[in-house]
Amino acid sequence: MNLKRCNNGYFYDADQYTTCPHCNPTVSASEVTVAMPAQDMAPAVAEGFGDDNKTVSLQDAVSAAVEPKAPAPAPAPAAAPEPMRPVYAAPRDDAKTVSYYADSIGTEPVVGWLVCIEGEHYGESFPLKSGRNFIGRNSNQDVSLAGDMSVSRERHAIVIYEPKAKCFIAQAGDARELFYLNDSVVLNNMQLNSYDVLSIGNENLLFLALCGPQFCWEDTKKAE
Repeated sequence: MNLKRCNNGYFYDADQYTTCPHCNPTVSASEVTVAMPAQDMAPAVAEGFGDDNKTVSLQDAVSAAVEPKAPAPAPAPAAAPEPMRPVYAAPRDDAKTVSYYADSIGTEPVVGWLVCIEGEHYGESFPLKSGRNFIGRNSNQDVSLAGDMSVSRERHAIVIYEPKAKCFIAQAGDARELFYLNDSVVLNNMQLNSYDVLSIGNENLLFLALCGPQFCWEDTKKAE
């Protein structure tokens, strides 16, 4: 067998045909079917047939040789990136309450002190600010007496500095327990003076005023 390949890629037996019968419309392609071992085919053709002893027709061999391979499937399109979300700054709390001095002089200065002269906090001092100062055992209290379990957790007592009148006031808290000013129970508002003693639980606290008729922070600000 004299196997040739035409310009169009078809194989034919040159011993039987002078020209390619596939390209010649007068010859049917089915008439040129020949049996031949697959090992006689080109390696690219034989690769499509696993059995070396298998006979194939010329038409099948030619088709296997010239038939294009199916293109690889196109990769799936990548998912669109999620749009970035705008980052907003935390809104300013314009409704937050500020104290008298923070509003008038721009800071929150001390206006007086409570100094423990008897009890678990002996020798400690606690600064007082303008407005209400809550006294209790919890750490969130303005005056925290954490070492004395006889003190209520919150608002056992209240000490107030009223900046317009420039005076201090002892006020009963929200707790069931009582407290005392110079051994008198505090049920209503009572004015505080320097060296008065507040008894809260087992603590005796000496009161010392800084602000009053002789001195106040807003006067120093005006003098500047």
